Amino acid sequence: MTETINTHKAFAERLINRFDPSFRQRWAVYDGILSRLTGPQARWLDGGCGKNIAIDEFPCGLTVGLDTYRHPEALHLPPNHLVLGDISSLPFRNGAFTLVSLNTVVEHFENPVVSLAEIRRVLTPGGHLLIHTTNTLSPLIMLGRLLPESVRLAFMKRGFGAQEPDVFRAYHRLNTEGAYRRVNGFEVVESHAIQDMNWSNRVVFLCLFAVHLLTRLPGLRKLRTNLVVLLRKTS
Repeated sequence: MTETINTHKAFAERLINRFDPSFRQRWAVYDGILSRLTGPQARWLDGGCGKNIAIDEFPCGLTVGLDTYRHPEALHLPPNHLVLGDISSLPFRNGAFTLVSLNTVVEHFENPVVSLAEIRRVLTPGGHLLIHTTNTLSPLIMLGRLLPESVRLAFMKRGFGAQEPDVFRAYHRLNTEGAYRRVNGFEVVESHAIQDMNWSNRVVFLCLFAVHLLTRLPGLRKLRTNLVVLLRKTS
C-alpha cells in the first residue's frame, strides 16, 4: 500500500512541477503561516486539536490544544497542554493568547458569531486567528453538501479513515472568502484559495489537478476547494 501511494505521489509531483511549479499544498501554506507566528514569545491556542500534535511541531512560550473530547492518541505532556472545552465558551482569561488556529474546524460552527466573539476575547490586541477550511463556492464542495449526512459521514470514515469521534456535523456558515471580510472585530491579513491535490488515487488526482489548472483562469480562483485565511484582531 505504501509503495502504491509513493508511486502516485511521484506521478502527481511530476505533473505539478511541469505545469505549475509554484503550487503549494494547502497544509504547506497553513504550516508556513504557523511557522511565522509561533516561537518563544507566542502564546498559542489550537482549537479542535484532535491528537494535539501540531503544538509539538511549532514550539511556543505557551501551547494549548483544545477539543471537546480527549483523543486516545492525544499528546498532552508538558509543555504541550491539552484542555477539554468548547470554543463557544472558552475557559481562558481575556487576552490569554497571541495566536488561535482552527484547522478544519469552522465548518462545524453552528453559531460562528458566538465562537468568533470568544476567540476575539481570548486574543491579545493585534493577535492572529489562522483558519483552514473548505470553500463552499467550490462545485466539488457543493456536490458533497448535497449528500445526506449519513452518507457523508460514511464516506469520511471509509474514504479518509476518519474515526467515529473525529466526524462531526458540518454547517458551513463561515466558508467563503467574502464571509471573513465581514467578521466583526477582525481584519483579513492573508487569504488563499487552494485546490486540494489528493494523490492517494491517480484518477482522483487527475480530476483535482484539472480543476486546479482551470481555476488559474481569471475570476475562477474562488472556485477552489480549500481556504487558508489569516485574520488579525482589530481595536
